[in-house]
Amino acid sequence: MQIISRLIIKEWFKTLFGAVTVLFLLISTADLINGFLQGKELSRVFLEYALKMPELMGKMFPISCLIASLFSLNRLKSHSELISILASGFSYFKFYLIISSCAILMVATQFINLGFIEPYANKVKRLEIRKSKVSEGKYLTRSSIEGGRFWYKTDQYFTSFAFFDKKNNRIKDLQIYFFSSNSKATKIIKADSAKFLKGGSWKLENANIITHLDDENFPQVETHKDFNIKISEAPEDLGEFEADLTTLNFFKLYQFISKLQKSAINVTEYEIMLLNKVSLSFVCLIFSLLPLTGLFNPNRRSSSFGKIAVQTLLVSFLFWGSYSSSLALGNEGKIPALLATAGIPGLFLSFVLFHYFKNRKLSI
Repeated sequence: MQIISRLIIKEWFKTLFGAVTVLFLLISTADLINGFLQGKELSRVFLEYALKMPELMGKMFPISCLIASLFSLNRLKSHSELISILASGFSYFKFYLIISSCAILMVATQFINLGFIEPYANKVKRLEIRKSKVSEGKYLTRSSIEGGRFWYKTDQYFTSFAFFDKKNNRIKDLQIYFFSSNSKATKIIKADSAKFLKGGSWKLENANIITHLDDENFPQVETHKDFNIKISEAPEDLGEFEADLTTLNFFKLYQFISKLQKSAINVTEYEIMLLNKVSLSFVCLIFSLLPLTGLFNPNRRSSSFGKIAVQTLLVSFLFWGSYSSSLALGNEGKIPALLATAGIPGLFLSFVLFHYFKNRKLSI
């Protein structure tokens, strides 16, 4: 039985590495050619390509797992090895268990990629790549997330806030630190929230203003229930700062969301961002198990390369199309974050389990 297990594992990983290599070369060639056609410098083309790869690999790994199971199973069928394996008493459960064990390695690889490597690549991208104001925002390299808050700097002040509500154009827990030309603090403004007004100003609610910080006299403190202030930032600029969330690794993002939840802030979009990393990791396992429905029909005449290619395309389009739609509904607040990220993978996993138990009973 150990020899059979090693044979299955060898076939699966051999096909997996081949699939990853082919997809990697195809995507790399297309991306590099696109960069050169845009007239970019050689160093920038390769830098953008390298920083984009973790995101692309996140889509590539599940497809590679699907191809690995499809083609390795087809190879065993074509040489009549699958019939011999099953005839020797090797159970369907063991077959599923072996493929699941192989896929767990890809689940871990995917989680490390999406949870840690991709955020690091995004961090490097936001620090190193200078793009235009239109494509990336004018505060691209002057913003960060520290202590669970958004921070950015202009020529006259630092600004910090906990959350920006895009639907209502409202900032939560706003703090502005003004400084002079010689970098001395002059004024501090703190407010529970700030609402954007049509004239380009912001209406602060429950604002505390501390002035004369650079004077010899004691600073003055003023309290206002409502206070209007004009700053350089518009709602579209503040929305850009959310891109900084993509630079947080899995655990830091979880801590950031937990802190926002304590403030009774709607964090559905951020939860989807977090849960998506977990969901796409387990998709590698689900895609590895989907082709095993062919175990219950081991006749080599029932399989062909063309049929396998069509199955791969159909499953890929069906999953990514429905999964993207589910995420969109979640981001719009129409369905919970957990349902948005786990609903479609759960349906595919249910199909795998239903098909296994149904055919397992018929084959006993």
